[in-house]
Amino acid sequence: MFTYFQSAVGAFLLHIATSTQLYGNGKVFGCSSMLYNTFASPSIFNLPAVAGIVSSVVAVAKLLPQYLPSYDNVRAIAPVFGSYSATLLLSGFLTGAGTHLGSGCTSGHMLCGLARLSVRSLVATATFSLVGMITQAIFHTAPACVGGPCHEIANPAPTEVKVLLALLAVIYTTSLAIKKFASKSKQSETIVSYFSGFVFGLGLLISGMGSPGNTLGFLAAIPPKFNPSLIMVVLFGIVPNLVEILRKPLVKTQEYPTAVENFDLPTKTQVDAKLVAGAALFGVGWGLSGICPGPGIILATYNGLDGLYWLAAFLTGYKLMKSANTC
Repeated sequence: MFTYFQSAVGAFLLHIATSTQLYGNGKVFGCSSMLYNTFASPSIFNLPAVAGIVSSVVAVAKLLPQYLPSYDNVRAIAPVFGSYSATLLLSGFLTGAGTHLGSGCTSGHMLCGLARLSVRSLVATATFSLVGMITQAIFHTAPACVGGPCHEIANPAPTEVKVLLALLAVIYTTSLAIKKFASKSKQSETIVSYFSGFVFGLGLLISGMGSPGNTLGFLAAIPPKFNPSLIMVVLFGIVPNLVEILRKPLVKTQEYPTAVENFDLPTKTQVDAKLVAGAALFGVGWGLSGICPGPGIILATYNGLDGLYWLAAFLTGYKLMKSANTC
């Protein structure tokens, strides 16, 4: 269903998370590289961020369990040999290989790259979105919604509105304080990374991006399975990032970045075959399962053995593509 309010709040949380990382640690919040490097080369940048996402799942399970992801509605559709585990293995492998070859996923390219007006990110986002839609259309991976078409509006309860607005206010205020008062130290860098990861995880869960059925519904593009909820990510995630970057250009000042000495941003500008091919591989994996690296961390945390299948396949695909590119 079209959960416009919850998705808007979740999307704004994604904005807060990526903005805090950007102006605090001077880095783009790229889930694919952070997830891989948490295992291959852990640092105070990637390990706390991934731990933050994991912690958000635990917190939501305890305090706001209604936002935990659902996998049952996609499990029955599993297009690879009729097996959900096999689908996750193939999807994870393609996502890992594709995000390394294409230098990013929905977080790095879409949430952060589009806001930075990166042409590479625009091409990558267009490619993996189109390929994801085509993959969904071929394999019919989007689930039907119970009780009506998936674009039907679902209004939030008044209590839910109050709770989410209060949560948003607390997190936004905390983000402002971190960006203003963090010192240039390893401790501050760790705090920024953990906070950004925690808020990013909350954003995924509350927006509905953590539930693959919602993502696949968005990729369905055509009613009755089309779920427009993730359009809120564009309106309340990408647009606020863009506005902030236009107001505060990403150049070193006395104020920013607050926790490190300099910005460390992607410098590639060339749109080449590797970028498009990588984004296409990722698009196939995304269209098969509805899982990209951020929700993949949630999957591995919350969905037992199936989640670990996806994670192992992602790490394998990323590693093999990384090794192939260094030969």
